[in-house]
Amino acid sequence: MTDHNYSNICKECGGYCCTLGGTLATKLEVEQVIEDGYPNKFIEITENCYITDFGEDLICPYLKESTCEIYPIRPLICRKYPILSTDGEEYYLVHCPLTQYLSKDDIAQCIEAALEVPEDLFTCAQRFMAPFGAGVDERMHKFKMERIELK
Repeated sequence: MTDHNYSNICKECGGYCCTLGGTLATKLEVEQVIEDGYPNKFIEITENCYITDFGEDLICPYLKESTCEIYPIRPLICRKYPILSTDGEEYYLVHCPLTQYLSKDDIAQCIEAALEVPEDLFTCAQRFMAPFGAGVDERMHKFKMERIELK
């Protein structure tokens, strides 16, 4: 999937996926963000689990004017969208405006990326996000979500 071909679609949508409580990242991903000169807007949850400091509005702090300011090096959990999982066990294809433009190969690449997300990211994020669950759940239902089986 070629990222730059779809960035305008994401911008038109307002980066909706970035309003679901920020993003998760591994220690290596956070180090890459810092190494590339971006400010560190992550909170360490565990040694290898970080989440963006999203605040009360649940918006990722790297979302600026409907554009991701770390898009070229965004964490794997972002690169796999529109494949969404909150627990690393059930996966969904989110039918956001981008989805209609994705080929079967593009979706397959997102699924492959989803399978690479370390399971411990989901575990630590679930604990951290528990107080925000109602707000995130409400936002997640803006678009139709289709359960899919990953192989």
